[in-house]
Amino acid sequence: MAEKNLPIKFFQKRQKDEQDTEGGGGKPPKWVNADSVGEKSIYIRQVLGDISQSLARKIKKNNYVPSVVKLKMNSDALAKTYRKEIGNLFNVGGKLNTIGVSGENEVLIKIDNQDDLHKITEKVANADNKYPIQSTIIGISAITNIEEFKPQVDVEPNEDVVLKVKLFNYGDNSLNGVLVKEFEKYCKKYQLDYKSASYSGELNIYRVNDITKDAFEELKEFDGVQLITKMPMYDITLDSIDAGITIPIKYPKDGVTYPVVGILDTGIAGIPHLKPWLQNENITYYPDDDIDKSHGTFVAGVLLYGDELEGQNYTSFEGCKLLEAIVMPDTRKQKISEDELIEQIWDAVSRNNEVKIWNLSLGTNRDADLYEFSDFAKALDEIQDVNNVLICKSVGNCTNFKINAPVSRIAKSADTVRGLVVGSLAHDKNDTDMAEKHHPSPFSRIGRGPSHIIKPDIVHFGGNAGLDATNALAINPVKSFSANGQITGNVGTSFSTPRITAITAGLDAMLNESFNPILLKALVIHSAKYPEEMRMAIADKIKYAGFGLPSNIKDILFNEPNEITLILQDTLEKGHFIDILDFPFPQSMIDDEGYFYGEMAVTLVTSPILEVSQGAEYCQSNIDVMVGTYDEKVERDISNPLIKNPIGADGRQNVLAMANYSKKASKDLNAPFATERMLVTYGDKFQPVKKWNVNFDEFTDANKEKFLKAPKNWYLKVKGLYRHFTEEKCELEDRTPSQDFCLIITIKDTKKKGNIYNEVTQMLDIFSFIHSNVKIKEEVRIRLNG
Repeated sequence: MAEKNLPIKFFQKRQKDEQDTEGGGGKPPKWVNADSVGEKSIYIRQVLGDISQSLARKIKKNNYVPSVVKLKMNSDALAKTYRKEIGNLFNVGGKLNTIGVSGENEVLIKIDNQDDLHKITEKVANADNKYPIQSTIIGISAITNIEEFKPQVDVEPNEDVVLKVKLFNYGDNSLNGVLVKEFEKYCKKYQLDYKSASYSGELNIYRVNDITKDAFEELKEFDGVQLITKMPMYDITLDSIDAGITIPIKYPKDGVTYPVVGILDTGIAGIPHLKPWLQNENITYYPDDDIDKSHGTFVAGVLLYGDELEGQNYTSFEGCKLLEAIVMPDTRKQKISEDELIEQIWDAVSRNNEVKIWNLSLGTNRDADLYEFSDFAKALDEIQDVNNVLICKSVGNCTNFKINAPVSRIAKSADTVRGLVVGSLAHDKNDTDMAEKHHPSPFSRIGRGPSHIIKPDIVHFGGNAGLDATNALAINPVKSFSANGQITGNVGTSFSTPRITAITAGLDAMLNESFNPILLKALVIHSAKYPEEMRMAIADKIKYAGFGLPSNIKDILFNEPNEITLILQDTLEKGHFIDILDFPFPQSMIDDEGYFYGEMAVTLVTSPILEVSQGAEYCQSNIDVMVGTYDEKVERDISNPLIKNPIGADGRQNVLAMANYSKKASKDLNAPFATERMLVTYGDKFQPVKKWNVNFDEFTDANKEKFLKAPKNWYLKVKGLYRHFTEEKCELEDRTPSQDFCLIITIKDTKKKGNIYNEVTQMLDIFSFIHSNVKIKEEVRIRLNG
């Protein structure tokens, strides 16, 4: 096997590769029934009349909190185009009144005052005109139901219960201030113990204690309250077994600069194996008597000694300094609520700006919602954005296997978009284990996440489990340290996660580049593949294991001569797309029959615009990637006002499209390529991470003839999409929406006929691309060469 020592490369788009988005026309959709619009218009105005009375009653009490209505949309009208028509009905006076999304097909509309209500009513009444405006017809047709919003309540009043009360975010600081003052006035009226919770700058959440039944009844009718629920409490358990082995202590080497990794956990014991790596300062929010460092010590042990303890080269991690952040107490002595945990994570991360990689192996046993992203996840996303950090987060554990029930979906908090979410694989199998070796661990929660997002992102080894002859839990553990320094064993996604943290921190320590969480996520996910033993359909692989098991650090940053990895990092603005018509696919990769061959892996990681109020549409932007062949460049008629770009391409075919490939080949789970195959149609789903891995040998014969028969040119196209809410918000704020992305493409010559690495490098020069090798720190380069 050739040595893997050729550095992967960055390349940049050229000026001519940036194109302007072109528009088009359209007709009313088929589901619009103009004959019934008048009747529906009357119904909507009747409901708005009730809102008028509600506004009037509030004004008499000097209460200027807006009213909110909930629209249920026609399932055919969920496309962005039709959402715009609804916005046209309700957005008046230069305001963005569409303040939220509930579930999959409900939109929340705020109405500030009688004046705005009158303007909205007039727009709806336009349907009665002899020649109504087309957008009014579409907007009204898209609505199937309208009603005044009532808070979602899923808790009974009890003075012992701590409530979590979420207020609306109206997208207007002045109105939010009015709401907060009204709510706090209500709390003082009933002498409630209340506190604003620090989830996110965009989330208005309160913790309320000791509520009476009368106060609770008024709270349910309080305009401006979106949700009333029980404040989640967090717990952690660690049942370990003695492994009865020893390993040598590692010490930091002189002259080596180690990364610092933050461990957001229960603390790290100063045992001989870990003490040399602990930072002098730690962060704690609890007295010593309320701390049990067992869980955090186990996590830190896997992070630093995971390879040595298992006798495997899982990560190739050389070590890191450990920042101990004790955010979880001994829950046998002290309870901790969700808002307290989040506040402590915020504080720990923001006080340590130099620490860029954090491990969070804590979570909850509550399933993520099918549509709504959790408040915990939204808080983690904002923490990562504000502090420019990456959090490696466990997907969560599930014990359903003990009662022979299906495994649960990912836990709330594991639905973080920005974080790298980790599931678990079984490292081994014994007689009592339920999972086969290198299959998903029986306790590892599965995807997908809210709004069909792919979570977990990746997996690593966290142990196996089953039941013994007496039906008692039996674990086949991974190894680490107890708080007293013994080597012990345990299972859980808590312990697969630090292996990913090790790979991520190791990559960042090797790179002589500015810290970039998108790049690190992309590198880790791009390297991932599925174990050979994991013979499942691709949909099941994604559900159980995300994009798979990553390579170790040293294999991620370097190529062999028969392959090359190219990285494109950029920011895509609305109104523009990237269209590279000279993509450097090697011309030597044509077989004896004249067809292009080989493998291509493509990974896209984006930093989508996030809007906490938008429910299932939390991710407000999306990027699509197309790579493929075309026949020839053509000149286009730019005198046509709809055509903005003078050069196009005839006969394009995206080689990532599933329709090109033989169904029989793509279902072959025994082929060697099955461990890497990632043939997925993402459709209109707003996925922050997308990956494809294709082998051109699996094209159908007909498609191979049409699209892979040389001579062909190659192109790369990257285009963005933004939801209507973000487009309107940015228009009101006079700014252009944009999204950062990292795209990684690996081309591999499966026949190993030539030096692809050199050939593509020369093509980059010929086509005038600016390119450079990934920069490795000098001290790392010396160690590698040594």
